[in-house]
Amino acid sequence: MSQACCRNRWTCDAGLAGERGPFALPDSRPRYGPDRPARVDHIALTLSFDFADKTLFGRCVTRITAVDDLVRSLEMDAAQLTIERLTDESGAALDFTQLGPKLSVVLATPLGRGKSAAVVIDYQVRHPRQGMYFVGPDAAYPDKPVQVWTQSQDQDAHYWFPCIDHPNAKCTTEITATVPRGFFVLSNGVLAATSADARKKTTTYHWKMDVPHATYLVSCVAGKFAAHTDMVGDLPVSYYVTPGREADAARSFGKTPAMVEFFSGRLRFPYPYAKYAQIAVNDFVFGGMENTTATTQTDLTLHDARAHLDYSSDALVAHELAHQWFGDLLTCKDWSHAWLNEGFATYFEAMFRESDRGADEFEYYRMELQERYLREDRELYRRPIVTNIYSEPIDLFDRHLYEKGACVLHMLRVQLGEKLWWRTMHHYVSSNQRRTVETIDLARSIEEVSGRNFLPFFDQWLFSGGHPDLLVGFRWDASIKAAQVSVRQRQSPDDGTPVFTFPASIEFGVESGSPSRFNVLCDAREQTFFFPLKATPKIFRFDPSADVLKSIELDVPVEMLLEQLKADSRVAGRVEAARALAKNPRPDVIDALAAAAKGDRFWGVQAEAARALGRAQGDVALQRLLGVRKVRHPKARRAVAEAIGEYRQETAFAALRPMLAKDVSYFVEASAATSIGKTKSAGAFDVLADALAKKDSWNEVIRCGVLAGLAELGDDRAIKLVIDWTCYGKPTTVRCAAVTALAKLGEADKRARDAVFAALEDTSLFVRLAAVDALETLRERKALERLDALASEDVDGRLKRRSAKAAQAIRAQPGKPEEMRRLREELDELRAANGQLRSRLDALESREKKRRTSRSA
Repeated sequence: MSQACCRNRWTCDAGLAGERGPFALPDSRPRYGPDRPARVDHIALTLSFDFADKTLFGRCVTRITAVDDLVRSLEMDAAQLTIERLTDESGAALDFTQLGPKLSVVLATPLGRGKSAAVVIDYQVRHPRQGMYFVGPDAAYPDKPVQVWTQSQDQDAHYWFPCIDHPNAKCTTEITATVPRGFFVLSNGVLAATSADARKKTTTYHWKMDVPHATYLVSCVAGKFAAHTDMVGDLPVSYYVTPGREADAARSFGKTPAMVEFFSGRLRFPYPYAKYAQIAVNDFVFGGMENTTATTQTDLTLHDARAHLDYSSDALVAHELAHQWFGDLLTCKDWSHAWLNEGFATYFEAMFRESDRGADEFEYYRMELQERYLREDRELYRRPIVTNIYSEPIDLFDRHLYEKGACVLHMLRVQLGEKLWWRTMHHYVSSNQRRTVETIDLARSIEEVSGRNFLPFFDQWLFSGGHPDLLVGFRWDASIKAAQVSVRQRQSPDDGTPVFTFPASIEFGVESGSPSRFNVLCDAREQTFFFPLKATPKIFRFDPSADVLKSIELDVPVEMLLEQLKADSRVAGRVEAARALAKNPRPDVIDALAAAAKGDRFWGVQAEAARALGRAQGDVALQRLLGVRKVRHPKARRAVAEAIGEYRQETAFAALRPMLAKDVSYFVEASAATSIGKTKSAGAFDVLADALAKKDSWNEVIRCGVLAGLAELGDDRAIKLVIDWTCYGKPTTVRCAAVTALAKLGEADKRARDAVFAALEDTSLFVRLAAVDALETLRERKALERLDALASEDVDGRLKRRSAKAAQAIRAQPGKPEEMRRLREELDELRAANGQLRSRLDALESREKKRRTSRSA
């Protein structure tokens, strides 16, 4: 699944901008896989649907083989299934007990080791709460398509068919599904047959999957779809979308063949199945899901030409495709090792980016992965990547699992080198294909290929939490012509975070010629290294390619950082310099940041320089920002719009208005709208209210930015407007943004708080999630009883976890609305005062510079 892709990109970062707390919830405990006295060999499902009544009618035939010496019963998962008949394969009734989500079937004859039998279960599910989702139009959404689709990860398959719902149960499957004529059914494997019933006006599709896979990867999607198929050799690569979205499908999924060729070629292991398909569905609950051979994607990823200027589906598409090897062919044995699915898919999406867009894009993408993990670690919790202590499996699907997992794999790649890395990947896949895997299997593959023992590496990066938090200093000792580099690991050992051992590169750049490069081993709390050099270096770089996962603070002369921003050949170095220089906004720094924002050859450096100018404050920095409003790349221009919003000035407001009024990029307009609210201008409300009424865009990107701007503005006139956009019938994306906006607007307004509270009962999962986060922000005590109920009773693990955390936060820091609003206003005033002080300092420096110039003349 996509969190980063599977999950993160389609849900918000709940609870960030706080203090780090514990990962575990009160009911977290060590989790282990179930016993397997019998092996499931094959599951055959026969399905039909009542779309109007949202009901599934099913028959499940499960063939098992005894592993234990004597197996008398089969224990299955079957939540909220109405069992109508349960027999053996001859039709003889079998005794069974159904208690809650568990189904225990007494076999007709006990099975000895190696003996097989089949269990046949006729059942139905009406209005399934999980696993299977019926979608269709109503009075509020008359254009919504009629569809049914499944989503079984983490352990939701047993909500739509009886099974052993754990990743260690892999078997072959087949699905025979009957749907109204004109509908299409996509499932795993190959389409073995289709048949039509003219009298009933139905079509039946029979799909067969002959490679064993986990039950959470079993999929069934039905509805009316337009199809397109590309070929990669003999492999059909198909895309299915709602009719009318074919051009968007080509734009969103068009690089899939190149991805198949890249992964197959680099792994030296061809795509392992007979087909690959992607189907975009309405109201999907994640970004994408890597169902074996048949990935389900959210239709929110389908985008038009204007959105394509600075938005791409490539990461999502590559992530889900990579799962066909890492997650489907090789499946984590239990969820504690889920990074072997998600960390791999995230890093392979990054490596395709490297191949497709080049080294600069890859380097910056990795830095973004690092930043997302570091923020979660800093503001939410710290945990080992591999842990079996959790409440529900979905708790683990976070930025530790995805982003940190990918960063750890990159460090492995760097330490092994390219040849050994790809040789290890080939060996890992080929020796573990069709199996379940644990982290130790990867360590074994590394050792078998390279002869190197990476268990110490795994202990600190995977089985321990945290990362190096570095203070790196540079000094030049002219007496011995040597550079002195100090490295201090500042992370606290109190929470079990170790002192890390890691290799790092250090570079020194001089006037001309190649930089001098040294390799060091960091393995102590504090270390000092000396490097003899012929001359004082102009640039000093620690870990120049940002290969090591770390947080870092530099104690380096500003002149070195200026040279680094201007002359470093690597994106990582110029980004690092821009971020560091923001802390020292003297005139020459402002000029250098402005030059980088305008003229750097890579958009990511331009964006970082613009953000640094935003943090710098002062009239000079603002004027430099205004001078780069028309920077060419839309992502850099978006960052400029965001940075201008850091200035609470009419000049900033005036500059942002045309950016909102007309830019070729939806996202630039959205960022300009949010920034307009942050300026607090007297004219901001009318501009934003007009945009809210008129600015249609892909996925409501601009309206979401406008709502964020209204929240920042804090004008009470916005409350009714925003509440109107929370209503059922509006697009889900903008409804979530409106609920989030009310978290700020509702600090002292009962209407807003009541609207947020009401959103807890919404039919949309994402609106409910936004409501939980908003109530936490508001410290709404009257929501505690409902939050406690959601935390204990809801079926969605995301909603349960966020509700529990929100209730904890409210109990820990109950807030009064008027106090929260006053504190926010004081913070805004402090920001404005800081900017004014910076402006006065700029003016004084300018007058002093003129005075010195006059004297010298």
